[in-house]
Amino acid sequence: MAVFACKMLGPKRFLLVLASLVLILVATWKHHAQAFALKAVPDAFQVRSIIYANEESWGFGPGGNEAGIRFYPLSAEVTSGIQRGGVSYLDHLPPNKDQASRSWRGSYTQWSETPIQGDHWKINENTGLLNVIDYICALGFCIDIPPDRLRQANEIASRLGSFYARGGIGTIVVSPKQKLVLYFYSG
Repeated sequence: MAVFACKMLGPKRFLLVLASLVLILVATWKHHAQAFALKAVPDAFQVRSIIYANEESWGFGPGGNEAGIRFYPLSAEVTSGIQRGGVSYLDHLPPNKDQASRSWRGSYTQWSETPIQGDHWKINENTGLLNVIDYICALGFCIDIPPDRLRQANEIASRLGSFYARGGIGTIVVSPKQKLVLYFYSG
């Protein structure tokens, strides 16, 4: 089929068409990957982009493993609401419109103020901060996070003034002070 198309169009046109198709496929894949990543955040946060993401998967389906961290920007309007209402504001977020198609993604309950508490959250003896990498790598699958991003995530997870909740396979942290939403997962 490709040989026939090449003969009909000529080699240069064929390569141009082929390159265009590849670009369309890559753009479509990136769009769907970003839309999927945005569904981890409640719609009420009005998040439309990702500032930073570092994610790895080892296998698919049952028996597959993944680990990741994402930073999303938080709007001024939502930041203000969280600063005014704290946990009460977060506990009363409206439900996501498409929650049924998201499965567990983007749905959080039992919001609490940081520092994060629970298994896999240990204080680093050198910094006095929780170490996000302990949570992300808890199941033995790990990612490399740049030191500046890791330091920022550790501070947000460790200091008063941010809020967190657990979801299906991850923990979401909202920092009104830094106008960020962080999502950590390991599964």
